[in-house]
Amino acid sequence: MSKPLSLHAECFAAAGGMAADGMKKLLGTPALSLLETVVRETVQNSWDARLVESGVGYRIGLRELRSEEAAILRDEVLAKLPPSKESADPLLAYLSSKHPVVMEISDWRTRGLGGPSRANVLPKPGEHNDFVNFVRNMGARRDMAGGGGTYGYGKSSLYQLSRCATVLVDSVSLTPSARIVHRFIGCHLGDAHDSKRHGRLTGRHWWGVADADDADVVDPVTGRSAVRLRKALGLPDRGADATGTTLVVLDPDLEDRPIEAVVAEIQEALLWYLWPKMLIGADGQRAMAIEVELNGELLPLPAAEDFPPLDLFVEAYRTVKAGGPNLTRIASERPIQHLGLCSIRRGFKRPRQFLGDPADSIIPATSAHIALMRPVELVVKYIEGTHLPSDTVEWAGVFICDDDPVVEQAFADAEPPAHDDWIPDKMPKSWAKTFVRVALARLKYLAASYAYPASSSTSGASEQPPLAKAADLLGSCMPTIGGTGGGGGGSRGRGNGQGGGGRGGGPSWRVSEPRFVALQEGATGAEALFEIDVDNNTERAIRLTAIPAPVIDGVLAGPDEGDVVVTFICWEDQDGNQLTTSPELVATPDESGSFRARVIVPDVAAAGVRVAAAEQAPS
Repeated sequence: MSKPLSLHAECFAAAGGMAADGMKKLLGTPALSLLETVVRETVQNSWDARLVESGVGYRIGLRELRSEEAAILRDEVLAKLPPSKESADPLLAYLSSKHPVVMEISDWRTRGLGGPSRANVLPKPGEHNDFVNFVRNMGARRDMAGGGGTYGYGKSSLYQLSRCATVLVDSVSLTPSARIVHRFIGCHLGDAHDSKRHGRLTGRHWWGVADADDADVVDPVTGRSAVRLRKALGLPDRGADATGTTLVVLDPDLEDRPIEAVVAEIQEALLWYLWPKMLIGADGQRAMAIEVELNGELLPLPAAEDFPPLDLFVEAYRTVKAGGPNLTRIASERPIQHLGLCSIRRGFKRPRQFLGDPADSIIPATSAHIALMRPVELVVKYIEGTHLPSDTVEWAGVFICDDDPVVEQAFADAEPPAHDDWIPDKMPKSWAKTFVRVALARLKYLAASYAYPASSSTSGASEQPPLAKAADLLGSCMPTIGGTGGGGGGSRGRGNGQGGGGRGGGPSWRVSEPRFVALQEGATGAEALFEIDVDNNTERAIRLTAIPAPVIDGVLAGPDEGDVVVTFICWEDQDGNQLTTSPELVATPDESGSFRARVIVPDVAAAGVRVAAAEQAPS
C-alpha cells in the first residue's frame, strides 16, 4: 500500500473568509429535489466543458464498492480524518460500513479540470481556470459563450447529497502545450470550528499531496499516482489521453429508498430536463451521449421521441428550431425587442412509460406545459397551463429565448444559483428585468389560454361549455409569425397603423397593436381581453376608440364585413379596474401605460379588436 494522502484543514485567513457551512447554503432552496438538482448541475457542467458540439459523453450511476476498493478508500485516501467530531464521525461510519455505496458522475470529450491547482496562481495564456474554480473557489462565472451559468454554486449540491459531505475528484486535462495532466483530490465540507492546534477552521478540507514548504495547502495527486488511485478505486478508465472528469459522491443519501428507485428518479430527471441534448441532430449524432449505470450495468434510457409526453415537446422544439409556421413571437414593446419564439403542439395522449413507481414520477400524467430554455437548450423550468377538456388529448410547448447577447444575458441573470427558474423580481430595475418579466407574462397567458383542441364538426361540438367554444375559436387567432395577432390590423407598434406627434424629433405618441391576453367566463358567456400599450409624450390627449369585430378565415373583419356582432364591454386597467364602458378612452398628455379592451366572444366566431388612435383637438 502506498503512503496515505495528507489532509489539509483550512484555517481562516487574517482577512477572513467563508465558512464551509455557508458555502453549502449558497445553492439556496431549489424547487427541485436534491437529486434532480445534482443531475441538472452536473450535466450542465459537462456540456459547458465540451470539446465538441455533439457526442459529449455523460454517465451517472450508483454502485457498491468492492472490498478491495473500500480498503483503498479507508486506508489510503481517507486514512486521516478531519479534527472535528462532526466531520469525522459520518466518515468513520461510512468507511466501516459493510456495503459502502458511491455515486459516480463522469464525462468524456470534455476538457477536464485544467489550469493551476492553487487559487493564488494565474492561469497561463490560453489556459482555463477550471480546477481552481471547481475545487477551490465558489461561484466563479463561466468563461465561455453560451454556457449554462455560474460555475461553482451548484456544486454545493454534490456535498449536500453526500451524507458525509465528501466528494472525490478525478480529472484528466491538457495544458496549452498539449501535455496530459492527471489529477486526483478529495474534498470535504464540514462546519466551522475552533482547534487548539490550528485556531479557527473554516470546515473545508482536502486530501492530497503535502507541500513541505507550504503547510497551508495540499496539491492534487498527479501523474501515475493519480492513475493508480483511479484504477484502485474502480473509477472509469480513460485510456492514455481521454480528457474529462469523474466525480465520486461518497455515501449518497438515498432517503432509505431502494437503490433501483433512486436510479429511476435519475433517469426521469435526465429525460424531463435534459431531453434537448438527447435528440439526434442534423449530423446524425446526439449532442450528448447520456448513460445511466447501476452496479456496473448500463440501463436503457428511452429516446425522448418515443417517451410521451416528450414526443410532443420534441415536435414543438423542432418547429422553433426550423422557424416554421405556427410560431408565437414573444416580444417587448417598450423597448422594442424580440425575446424569443414559442411553439405549441397538441396530440392524443399516449401511454406513459414509467421507469419507477408512477406515484413518485415527475413526468405529468397529462401534459399542459411550456418548457422554458435559453439557447444553451437545457430546460430551465416548465410553465403549467390549462389542461384540455378531454383526458385523451394533451399539449406541449417550447419557448427558447433569443440568442441576442443582451436578451440571453437578461434571462441568464434571472436564474437563481440552481438554474431552475427565471425570477425577474430579484433583478435590479433595468431593461433586462423588463425583458424577462414581459416574456413570462406572455407565456403564462399563452399557457392559460391554450386550453382546447381545434374545433370539430362532430355533433359533440355543440356540447362544449361556452369558454371551451370560445377558446376553440380564438385558438387560431393567437399572434404568430407572418400574420396579424388576435387584435389584428396595423403595423407592429401602431394602433390601427396610426401614431404620430411632433415633427423634427419633437414629442411623439405611440399606440401598440392590440394583443390577446386572456379568455374569461363572463356573466353572459365567454369574454376576451385585448391589451394595448400607450406612450404619449405630447401635450395633447390621445383619443382611443375600440372597434370590436369578428375574425373571418383568420383575419379581423372590416367594418362592413360579416353578419356577426362582437359586443364591446369596457376598458380596464391592468389590475382589472373598469375605466369606462364607452368604446372611447382618452390618454391624457404625458400619460403612458397599458389598457385592456373587454369584449363578448360570440358563439359562432372568434373575436378581435382594432384600436383607432388620434390626437384630441385642444378645447
